[in-house]
Amino acid sequence: MKARTPTHMADDWYRRKTWTPIDREEFFERLRRSRGAFNKAQYARIQAYELLTTGTREAYSAALELLDMILAEWREDAQLAPVYHHRADCYLGLGDTERAMDAYRQVFQAQRVFKGHQTDAHIDFGWLIATTPLPELYDEALAVLGEFAHGMFPVQRYRVNAIHALILDARGQREQARSHARAALDEAAARQSGFRYHATLGLVESPGESVYQRLQALAV
Repeated sequence: MKARTPTHMADDWYRRKTWTPIDREEFFERLRRSRGAFNKAQYARIQAYELLTTGTREAYSAALELLDMILAEWREDAQLAPVYHHRADCYLGLGDTERAMDAYRQVFQAQRVFKGHQTDAHIDFGWLIATTPLPELYDEALAVLGEFAHGMFPVQRYRVNAIHALILDARGQREQARSHARAALDEAAARQSGFRYHATLGLVESPGESVYQRLQALAV
């Protein structure tokens, strides 16, 4: 007798890109059999991330359901910063900037308490503020960049310098803006990450055309 092939193999049951009623039922059936709050929170967070990357309103809402469940039922310290970061992504995708901002601030608070669990939320937060733009939050954006900046990869350094360039230019600080714009363009042009065994990891693949053009103009 031929064995039945499951809808999702064992190694990807929490990495679904679809969330049909069957997907949801199968996921929660497997989740109920998982042991411990940490594992349940981790599986739910990874599944939420996989859904939000598909970029649909339905997926954002489904991801928020999972993330809210983590906070209500399996509130694990190690999961808090990424959970709040994913919530910010979902709210942005749904067009709710105010809730996204609140979620970013919850990330920062979690990172202050649990220092071993860092994210790139400070960069996403600053990018949103600099490109929207939201001048009333410029000081806050620069403050969290200074607090959490850890630019290991060219793409991180590119975004941090771009944020500084845009904000400083908006404030009329032309020379400082020019310096950061040039630094950002240098990072965008990098073809090696500097890591011996991962030479192309973390390079700038999509600099964002409108921002990139603004940086070129500022760098002159």
